[in-house]
Amino acid sequence: MEIDRKDLEEIVYQKIKKLPEFFKKKLDNVEFFVDEGNSLRLLGLYHGVPFNKRSNYNLAMPDKIIIYKRAFEKICRNRKELEDKVEKVLLHEIGHYFGFSEKQLRDLDY
Repeated sequence: MEIDRKDLEEIVYQKIKKLPEFFKKKLDNVEFFVDEGNSLRLLGLYHGVPFNKRSNYNLAMPDKIIIYKRAFEKICRNRKELEDKVEKVLLHEIGHYFGFSEKQLRDLDY
């Protein structure tokens, strides 16, 4: 499946908008990006200092959550599948932002 980058950015934006207010209020100094990506296996990436580990966090560059377009194009067959997978990956990467480990997120099915 092919998807326009702008369409994927809109899906990401809509999924973030639907997060519960409690979580949206806690998303501090984090930016979301859609990138083409070089790997066909890596769907998303969190890069930064997890929320629960921040102290003296003044003047820090924003954390990043990146969604990799090419990997989604490879595994998704239709729009519904794409939207569901984007939501799951976003929640997974946001989980890393909140300090959850890979194992904890997998145990939660994210």
